[in-house]
Amino acid sequence: MINKINGKRSPAEIKHLQVGDKEVITVADIADTLAELFSEISSNKHYSSKFQSHEAYVERQHLKFNSHNTETYNTPFCTDELLDALSNSKDSAVGRMIFTIRC
Repeated sequence: MINKINGKRSPAEIKHLQVGDKEVITVADIADTLAELFSEISSNKHYSSKFQSHEAYVERQHLKFNSHNTETYNTPFCTDELLDALSNSKDSAVGRMIFTIRC
């Protein structure tokens, strides 16, 4: 009980994930399957057509930022652009962020 209070539990082992009649076993496959499911659940295809048309209209509006950046809002970007932006940003966070991009 004391170890549970201190947060010193041994990590839970994930054995498998059952999705329909398919059993997913490896940790990487479980992570990929969960990512696909979360993506499906949060997809905008579940939005009403009224909301989708409103969203499309609003995203076409020009935003009034006080910036010299000439790029348009909500356009796709590549991994190199993300990494460049992160490397040029100021480190003002209290903690430390470590990330890995999987392609």
